[in-house]
Amino acid sequence: MKTFNIPKLERIIKHYKLKSRKQIDSLILFSMAQKTLKEAIEVSAKSIDENNKVHFHQRRAEKSELTSFAEKLILCEDSIDSSQSFDDIFTIVNSVKNEYITELTVYDVAQRIGAYKNIYSDKIYLQSGTRIGAENLLGNLGEKKFLMREDLPEPFQRPDFTLADIEDILFQYKDEFEYCVK
Repeated sequence: MKTFNIPKLERIIKHYKLKSRKQIDSLILFSMAQKTLKEAIEVSAKSIDENNKVHFHQRRAEKSELTSFAEKLILCEDSIDSSQSFDDIFTIVNSVKNEYITELTVYDVAQRIGAYKNIYSDKIYLQSGTRIGAENLLGNLGEKKFLMREDLPEPFQRPDFTLADIEDILFQYKDEFEYCVK
């Protein structure tokens, strides 16, 4: 069983809250502002803001690939509309990706569409740097796709710390977490 350096974790969390806690992503806000679900799906999958600028998470994907991804996802509008959970939305988004669409893009797009529908994740999805941070803290997670809040040490159990905060801190401080294990 792992023993954690709780004071070090507390310092990281305090730093995050003071300096790093991000505001709601502008693409999430832009997706939420769309008039129809179809429009929300399109801007979410293209990963664009109101100025047609692609989000930095998706900077490596060609615009043509994001457009193709959006077209395929729009065909799933009825399924997305009937989705009742973030997992449902995530599964649909993941089902239409191609080799150019990363797991981070799938998560981001599902998060944007979910926000439009007022549906949020009840899990911490392990994608990209978030997985690295979680493994640096908890050890090898194998094929796990997500964590629950309860899987993390006590400092992450605070009610003022959202799952989005946890996902963000696991990513931002991924390299620090290996020093939080005794």
